[in-house]
Amino acid sequence: MFVTDVSAHHPFMSRLLGSGKDAWRAVSITTPNEWFCVSYALSAQDEGFPETVMISHPADELVAFLDRGSQGVSIVGVQLVSPPFLNGSGRWKMEPLIRAWKKPSDPLALVYEVEEGKRYCTAYGKWDISEYESWKEFTSA
Repeated sequence: MFVTDVSAHHPFMSRLLGSGKDAWRAVSITTPNEWFCVSYALSAQDEGFPETVMISHPADELVAFLDRGSQGVSIVGVQLVSPPFLNGSGRWKMEPLIRAWKKPSDPLALVYEVEEGKRYCTAYGKWDISEYESWKEFTSA
């Protein structure tokens, strides 16, 4: 989950966004779990940059966002932002996400595959991909 602090509130941009939306210069993450950065384009946009949304852990929220299937929305890319304990590097990493697997016997056990073919598992200890079922492929527009 992301948390905002009043000192990071951007009052001018918030007024421009209109009712129901606020702009923030920074957010904090409450737990050292993976999160996702999704870039998407709206067909109504002739030019410009794609929209971006940050989705916090758990991955169910990411899949629900992608499965909404709104017409006129095409996914540009999905990035996995993984903490050091998950990616084994000693630092946070942001990498293109290719696919995810679920373990039927453990709803908290997931495997993420990133663009370079590396796989990260949220389960502790040794794991075997044969115990997981394919859950979602992440493709770009």
